Amino acid sequence: MNFKKVYVLLLSFSFVLQVIAQSVPDIGELLESNDIESSAEGYDEMVNTLLELYASPLNINTADFDSLKRLFFLSDGQIDQILGYRKKYGGFFHVNELLWVPGVGKRDLNNLLPFITTGQRTAQEKLGILKKRTRHELLVKVKTSFPIQEGYKVYSLHDFEKKKDYERKVVSRFQGPPLGTLMKYKMNYAHFLQAGFTLENDAGEGYFTRSQRMGFDFLSAHVCLTGQHLFRRVILGDYRIQWGQGLVAWGGFASGKSDMAVGNEKSARGFSPYTSTDENRFMRGVAMSLDVLPGFSADLFFSRKKTDGNLTVADTLSEEDWLAVSLYESGYHRNQKECDKKHTLKEMAAGVSIGWNTAYFKVGLNGLYYDFSPNLIPGERIYQRYNDTGKGRYLWSLDYKTSWRGIYLFGETAFSDCGALATVNGLRGGGAYLSGCVLYRRYDKRYISHYASGFGEYSNTSNEEGVYCGIDVVPVKNLKVNVYYDWFRHFAPRYLAVITGSGWELLAQADYRHGNFGHQWRYKRECRPEDVKGQESVLRTKNEYRYQMSLKWYKTLEFRTRFSMMQYHKAQQRDLGYMVYQDVICVFPATDLKMQYRVGWFNTDSYQSRIYAYENNVLYGYSFPAFMGEGWRTYLNLSWKPVACLTCYLKAGFTIYPKQGTISSGVSEVDNNKLYDLTFQLRLKI
Repeated sequence: MNFKKVYVLLLSFSFVLQVIAQSVPDIGELLESNDIESSAEGYDEMVNTLLELYASPLNINTADFDSLKRLFFLSDGQIDQILGYRKKYGGFFHVNELLWVPGVGKRDLNNLLPFITTGQRTAQEKLGILKKRTRHELLVKVKTSFPIQEGYKVYSLHDFEKKKDYERKVVSRFQGPPLGTLMKYKMNYAHFLQAGFTLENDAGEGYFTRSQRMGFDFLSAHVCLTGQHLFRRVILGDYRIQWGQGLVAWGGFASGKSDMAVGNEKSARGFSPYTSTDENRFMRGVAMSLDVLPGFSADLFFSRKKTDGNLTVADTLSEEDWLAVSLYESGYHRNQKECDKKHTLKEMAAGVSIGWNTAYFKVGLNGLYYDFSPNLIPGERIYQRYNDTGKGRYLWSLDYKTSWRGIYLFGETAFSDCGALATVNGLRGGGAYLSGCVLYRRYDKRYISHYASGFGEYSNTSNEEGVYCGIDVVPVKNLKVNVYYDWFRHFAPRYLAVITGSGWELLAQADYRHGNFGHQWRYKRECRPEDVKGQESVLRTKNEYRYQMSLKWYKTLEFRTRFSMMQYHKAQQRDLGYMVYQDVICVFPATDLKMQYRVGWFNTDSYQSRIYAYENNVLYGYSFPAFMGEGWRTYLNLSWKPVACLTCYLKAGFTIYPKQGTISSGVSEVDNNKLYDLTFQLRLKI
């Protein structure tokens, strides 16, 4: 039986099965239905955080702003209202009392219910907590696609006229099977001990080769101890850092511009164990969080690891001298060319953060040092002039949070060793039905931090100034309107914009619900300077239009229809892109099986008018592909819980481009106009 018949059989079989909801909330569906979009690393952190809160719900009677910020679907304005209500009327006796908080609706409460508590537990609940004192979780995933890509094909010398062409194919050929694998293990003993490891191979990466001697290409592990006295937290192994507003160091999910217009304040968590599969954005070593005195805390860390880089031989008499041209951050080590870049650099970092927290304000002083060996070369292009060299960099920052009569202020100001400054400052306020924020940022073109992730148009927190304004309005019952406007400019050339200039971005979104129906309208416009070949920079514009309608049928069945259109305009180039899809989501409370199915059609004139569409996936799976050209996309997502401790996941997808002969290019090229993808995952929890 060939792959196509297997795929069709899976689709046919799924429609005759009964489907239901699991006791554990569908985290991916929850984030998608609230339009929370992120990077792959940020998505992994969000899923982990919500699963942790499901296992140990957040006490809404004691949680502060930073703790409530972990509930990603709450806006900053809603959090302010919850804290204000609690301060005025005292604690909540039941979670349903959140409906009395202005600005919190029934949908918000349904989102929160699995992750919150009032702290008042019955004897039976306390017994259940004791039984779950030690928890183990093992996750295994395999992922593949077919037909196979060019990198997997085997050629002989007779297939080429020139020997060098054959040798080029040999060097670029993938060393492993067309199967990506992932294994994760986590152990929790109450709140005192957490440990785990991650083993991962991308499709095409070899096992037990010269470059993967430990079997898997990426290995990560951690042990985390949590106390209640001086040593509040100690982590050995891999971890991430979140300090201030992200100007010095920030890993994982970073709040930025989104349809949650008033949600830009970052809430730092200090150190947390690293469980993602990104092979670059993490620290490896030791980290400690100390409670020095009442109200005073200190974070200290030291990290040393190897990372990927592009090297070249230095122009010296010694053959052992190398120059690091740039970082290699794709994480792929499938063929000889990619494996030669693996772990060629040594990365060392150390830092300290001292915090002072009172009832009126919160202040933090952060210091960071890092060094790459060999050092990086900025690059020869004009926009690479101020790129990071990674040579013995020092950075310091001061961050703060305070409030006065319902007005909240937050920000961070940082300095680098070369005297460059970066600052971001925000003001937020409002009431139950109208809240707003204003945020100003200015990042010097010489300011560089390899670990930064501050609010801005670009993720490198450099060479940018801007003013952001956002408002959330509830003009009538069941209608919510979010609007933001962001103006920005750059001080030096950037990628695709040699001549400096300014740009702006506008987003307006309205959500309306009546009965079982939901409607969403969205408009987004981007204007920024970009280069045109043979001409000076021009103002490039993008217009995005979206309408979505959803219908829920007795909490067991949901239909979701979305239409998206993209307009791209740059000089004489005008491109259009369309996409429409239909989702069917089945949830029944009687069994342990759930299904999500989508069929969609897309048609875009070019890559510039591509359209992104979030896809439901297996647990921890991140899927936010871009669609271009003309074609169809369909997928089926299943989750089944045959026994209490085991959950099975399956995603089967199919994409066809009727007017194309091949898909992609280079080593990823597929000599077909159809592409199948299959992901299978098991999660064992004891």
